Amino acid sequence: MKTSPWSAFLLISMPLALQLTSCLKLADHNMMPDGPAGRFKIPAVNVSTPAAVDGGNIKDNVVDGSLSTRWSGEGNPQYITLDLGQPGKIDYIQMGFHTAGSATRTSSFDVAVSLDSLVWTTVLVGKTSAPGNTDLQKFDFTDLEGKYVRITGHGNSQSNWNSYTEIEVWGWGPTVEMPDETGGTGEPPYVAGTIDVLGNWDTGDASQWDGISARSVADQFAVVSSPVRQGSHAARFTVRPGDKVQKANGSFTSGERAEATLWNYRRETLNDEYYYGWSTLFPDDWTEPKQWGIFMQWHAHTSISPPVAFSARANSVRVEVSSGNIVNAYPTEFEKTYTILNDLHKGQWNDFIVRVKFRPDTTGILEVWHKLKSESTFKKVLSLKNIPTLQWTSNVNQLESDYKIPFNLNGVDGYTTGTYIQHGLYRQDTPSVEQGGNINVLYQDNWSRGTSFSAVKATFN
Repeated sequence: MKTSPWSAFLLISMPLALQLTSCLKLADHNMMPDGPAGRFKIPAVNVSTPAAVDGGNIKDNVVDGSLSTRWSGEGNPQYITLDLGQPGKIDYIQMGFHTAGSATRTSSFDVAVSLDSLVWTTVLVGKTSAPGNTDLQKFDFTDLEGKYVRITGHGNSQSNWNSYTEIEVWGWGPTVEMPDETGGTGEPPYVAGTIDVLGNWDTGDASQWDGISARSVADQFAVVSSPVRQGSHAARFTVRPGDKVQKANGSFTSGERAEATLWNYRRETLNDEYYYGWSTLFPDDWTEPKQWGIFMQWHAHTSISPPVAFSARANSVRVEVSSGNIVNAYPTEFEKTYTILNDLHKGQWNDFIVRVKFRPDTTGILEVWHKLKSESTFKKVLSLKNIPTLQWTSNVNQLESDYKIPFNLNGVDGYTTGTYIQHGLYRQDTPSVEQGGNINVLYQDNWSRGTSFSAVKATFN
């Protein structure tokens, strides 16, 4: 049995029966390194820095769960400190870095750990972030006990500014985030339900969908018999440099794409609440799409980014939310990015279940579960409640009037719209292969929409 200072203290003077009970409770809460490391829950009040405030880029942002906000502090050196609340054994940290859109900008920093914030042990010296990577990056070091973690920044490759989007501390201790007793990070209890929309390709064609959006459907889309997640068929989507779709008026859509579409804008609309399921396979030779790689999106009847989208990067998956008031177009009222996977598990099927309650105000819900085909149980990887999941505007010119839905938001009359489904792959314009551009291929299978988590889960066999 592994022990630590706090567990040893709790056992002093206890009767044997109580000692055994306490040991079990400590182990159940991951206070000792007997299982995988967990993420320490660090409230914003436990983050401190001597750096001058840089507008909205405040210290709280490094623990808000979003890669679209940041803390910025000028200086070489300049530091930011996280207090775990109680001592724990620290395994590693993960950090996200703001790059100001630069593909080459890197940040330099040191990491130190302390039990009392007076005596510090430096665990990493002269570390440098990876260029062109805005996802969470893992920095490992020898496990040690501590209550405080300090990141000392030495600026970036362009200036003396230190800008971090997120800082996560992982290990074992009393403040590590754990599932609640009802399985808060696992599957919800069984609730009977039905599947009302199915797009699982087992017809052998795209007849379950309203259409395929691609420059050349014959070259970019195929229903295949291998690889398959369930049933007899799956869909392969290919996107190459220049694969832009021409509209009826002769103009082209933004970005390059090959997507299956459910066009009916009233299918997902105000006050609807559904569960969605699908499986995505990223091949072994998958490479990072430029800027974004959206493989599932709920798009509003507006010209801006979708309210909810799943985007793949080199080896991670993000959920991108652009919802609420869109009068200013960008950023929207709720503009957040959440990394839900730090591994694409290339060559394997990723199973997703998503719950969405569609609202343009702060009563919407977005929850995501994930597992691999080889696993039997889904794990909740994102839970956002009391957020907008639709877009709203008081400017009728920002949406197509045929689909506007009157909605009063915070006392202001305006409009929202329903959403439509686009499922496949959509990415930023890419240079030709000769100029360094890449070709992306992925596979989709088992898409469905249902009225309960249980009903959707049953489609994964």
